[in-house]
Amino acid sequence: MIQQSYILLGRVTHVSHRLPFADPAHINNNEMKKVIHKIAEHVRNYSNSFESSNMNSTTNDASFMNQFDILPDELIEKIFFSFEAQLPLSQHNHVRLEDNTFYFDYSLQQPILRTVHNEIHNISLVCRRFYRIIHSSRFWERKGRQDHILLPNQHFSVDFNAYEKLYVNNPFHPAYNLIETNRWTKSRGAHSQIEYVPIGSYRLYDEFNRLSSCRVTSHTLAKFFQRNVPLFYPGLRSTNCADLRPIIEFSICVAARWDCGSRCELSLLFSDGHKWRYEKVFPQWNDQKWHRIIYRYGQYDQFPSSVTVCITGCDTQLWAGFYGTKFAQTRLRLLLRTNENGINEECTVVIEPRAEDEFNQNPVPNPKKDDIPIDNET
Repeated sequence: MIQQSYILLGRVTHVSHRLPFADPAHINNNEMKKVIHKIAEHVRNYSNSFESSNMNSTTNDASFMNQFDILPDELIEKIFFSFEAQLPLSQHNHVRLEDNTFYFDYSLQQPILRTVHNEIHNISLVCRRFYRIIHSSRFWERKGRQDHILLPNQHFSVDFNAYEKLYVNNPFHPAYNLIETNRWTKSRGAHSQIEYVPIGSYRLYDEFNRLSSCRVTSHTLAKFFQRNVPLFYPGLRSTNCADLRPIIEFSICVAARWDCGSRCELSLLFSDGHKWRYEKVFPQWNDQKWHRIIYRYGQYDQFPSSVTVCITGCDTQLWAGFYGTKFAQTRLRLLLRTNENGINEECTVVIEPRAEDEFNQNPVPNPKKDDIPIDNET
């Protein structure tokens, strides 16, 4: 079978050079050898299911190639599906859902998705048949669901044809975030620091059961910006994103120290002119619980291309040090539109603490300086 793999590799190289749409420079022979080894292995494993595909070690070269040629498309597709982009399941990298499915932390899975996509794309350059199978919407829809990129409750219109783009960059994934950590800027004179474990408020965990750090403000009013955040993946803009009319969801967790009052203000300015503003004041001697503030924007005439996010906070007692509002888990993502979520909606969820964790805390690491650049427009 290994020898036949190299025979098929020769056929691949020969055929790919004859294809008008295949650039031989894009086909790495070392990588292709691995691909062909895998294809040959699966052909051997699956061939017993097809009486007409009886390939064994005594089959001559021409017979091997003919047997490969007559394999049905369903089997070839199944072989390509075997290039999986799943992470080994661990305690903190996936979320279990009620229907016994799960999704991964997208920031961890996305690099693997891109690698697998590149491998499958290289295979599509082998011949017209592979190209037709791989670049069909049906293939990438099934591949996305197999690798937990598309959830069972996520459905698109029958004419949706951008599944391949969603495979490598899916803004509808539950763990996708359009907010980039390294894009924050702050107003002049703003003082803040990063607490790896919240001081004076309860601990906060994300959906993957990981402890969240937070940005904490001081007695001086501090504003933090992410300006003109794109609301679409470039590959989707010209095809389906505007037609899907997704819901834009912004969420953030805010809290205060139990012994110091503070206030915060949140604002969004969309490229279509729509504005949203939220204010909250925490009293001194508060319950030190985290509050998740959520805003969904769906009643727009034309899908906005970007949004500017502004977060403001300080303490209300002018204490020296970092006793102001804490911010964590800032997220901006897209939701598929349904009959229930088409309106503009604001809600607040109070997050209950995990009492068992509060009594068994490990040593708290020291906070670090929040060294982000000054916003040029302030």
